[in-house]
Amino acid sequence: MSEVPPVHVLFWFDVEDYLTPESDDALLGLLDCFERQGVQGTWKVVAEKARVLEERGREDVIRALQRQDIGYHTDTHSQHPVLAEYLRSAGWEDGVEEIIRRERPGYEDTVRILGPSSTFGQAGGSWAPQIYPFMRDAGIPLFMDEASHIGLDGAPFWYCNVPHINRLETRVTRMDFEAGEEGLRQGIGRFDEIHRDVVDDGGGLISIYYHPCEFATLAFWDGVNFARGQQPPRPQWKPAPLRGAQQMAAGLELFDRYLGHVVAQPGVEVLTGRQLLNLLPDNAADRVFSIAELADMLTFSSGAIEHRFVDADTVLAPSEIFALVVEALLQIMLTITDEETENSADTALDLTQMRVVVGQDTPLGPVRRQATTLQPDAPLASDQLLEAAIDVDRYLQHHGRMPDAIWLGSEAIAPADFLITAADLLRKMAAAQRSRQVTLPSTIPLRTGHLDSERHVHDDVWNWVVFAKDFDAPGLIELARLQAWTLKPALLHYG
Repeated sequence: MSEVPPVHVLFWFDVEDYLTPESDDALLGLLDCFERQGVQGTWKVVAEKARVLEERGREDVIRALQRQDIGYHTDTHSQHPVLAEYLRSAGWEDGVEEIIRRERPGYEDTVRILGPSSTFGQAGGSWAPQIYPFMRDAGIPLFMDEASHIGLDGAPFWYCNVPHINRLETRVTRMDFEAGEEGLRQGIGRFDEIHRDVVDDGGGLISIYYHPCEFATLAFWDGVNFARGQQPPRPQWKPAPLRGAQQMAAGLELFDRYLGHVVAQPGVEVLTGRQLLNLLPDNAADRVFSIAELADMLTFSSGAIEHRFVDADTVLAPSEIFALVVEALLQIMLTITDEETENSADTALDLTQMRVVVGQDTPLGPVRRQATTLQPDAPLASDQLLEAAIDVDRYLQHHGRMPDAIWLGSEAIAPADFLITAADLLRKMAAAQRSRQVTLPSTIPLRTGHLDSERHVHDDVWNWVVFAKDFDAPGLIELARLQAWTLKPALLHYG
């Protein structure tokens, strides 16, 4: 009998209602389900919820959470200003510092009470790309949610140096416990259908998520108190309307049966966020290429730039390709300089023997959009392009991100245009080497490019009930698009 392909199921919970004490009992009931079934989930906990559990003396809940996988779900979740509100007009550097200032104390409380987090998930629709330096600063390695801001074809992906389980689309499901036995029947049927599809695809992930408060309340606590930008005085905060103990118990019993069904399916392994990290290595790190090999990869149809597969197990983000091209130009520059010839164009270059290496960290994208000041097809001196690579390499090393523009004297070149033009230069040199000794061309025409990966960042993402009706944050979307230079698939590896 053939082996069933691995199907990894992620159960994750946004643990956030700190105003309704009955939600603590729903949380404990769900934790009991996992202990009965002998598996773990990932519980993304709001820091204020952890503090309130401590204040209420709920050691039973705290101890049960400590036996599971913990994630971080912001300090106070829906109290205004929420993350996207206070970052609405921020730039990159000041936005990162503000997130660290506001969120680091809450995360430290969560660690003190429950332990370190494997995962971060945004609060509702409140997201900004500046969260990722905070995550790395705090040591939180994974983003897991079902948020609308960015996805990559319904699969895991890397973005800003962080692996994401987000927008899995057809691989996301849940059981509607409010519909009773019929909800359980339909939920099991839908899971089995997805399970078959994943098996047919050779294995993969299924994502299932809930809020524990759903089992205890008839409405979300934050919609009751903080909807449409409202921030009432603390004495006016009120708990969410309750389902009642019997109805909560019925929902938990249905969930327990649903979880039991999932666990019993052939090939299924219920994983936590922390366990999943072992299946998502970035095989691009430290990969070595000759410049000739790199040149063969630098084909950009109509100037469209996006991630590039090297082989079935390795993929490069656009910013990694950019950094490799810069390093290749630098290697050529150093070779020409070492030759000490009177005319650099006469130096013979062997691109098959010159090496470039992918860095451990994917460079972040630029933080401002700057246009090229030269006209398309303008002739650029090749040696000037090489000299510019020296400054770009220093910028990458110092800032850990791409520059907003590459300077050729007083003229600015947008990163996409620089990459496409430099790629043309390398490809031209590599093609020439196949038939004769290659030297540096004197000029190369300026080409235009665009980051096609930006299409994966979505516009209409600010419809969370907690936002004011007219809330918009185009600056955050612009920063998110600029960081799409870091976007690439996160490939599952099973051994």
